[in-house]
Amino acid sequence: MAPRRRSNTGFIGVRLRPAGHFAAEITAGGTRVWLGTFYTKEAAARAYDVAAWRFGRPRHEMNFPEVRSLTEAQSLSTEPLLRSQGEARRYRSGQRRIDTTEADEQFMAQWRRDHPGAVEAERAFWKEKQTYRRERRAGKRQRRAEYEAEYAKGEASTWGEDDERWLWNLSSTASEDTPSEDEDFDF
Repeated sequence: MAPRRRSNTGFIGVRLRPAGHFAAEITAGGTRVWLGTFYTKEAAARAYDVAAWRFGRPRHEMNFPEVRSLTEAQSLSTEPLLRSQGEARRYRSGQRRIDTTEADEQFMAQWRRDHPGAVEAERAFWKEKQTYRRERRAGKRQRRAEYEAEYAKGEASTWGEDDERWLWNLSSTASEDTPSEDEDFDF
């Protein structure tokens, strides 16, 4: 897997806030988790790396791949800048999400080790579903192309098969038989 694109700060998961501080975020389990606001981009990048270590991410997805362990990453990390109770609450909520996601990641890794057949069955299911969707899309594109070709020749209509105008058009022979907009169609 190719390494993630680094932001304009030069670090993964770090962005510059309008006030000049740096925010750190990580995505885990389909959820974006806010890690805090920091005075320097290096401190924000180290907070990202601590979370990445906790989630078991590979080193090429970290900002400082030379760090050898979670404890070393935690020792180099600093506490975020919490300027209000709202930010403190948001930080605590993010830490709870990290704890929950970390436990989920560990559980799923253990489950995958214990049930390799289920993992293969799931992969086969999604591959089959992907193939089905591709075939269905290709069929729709083919039918659409055929219809557009017929329409360009004047052999097709924009009316659908179940449109009541078909019946009215086929059954009417004179303009006096044409129902007004207020009348109901009684066929």
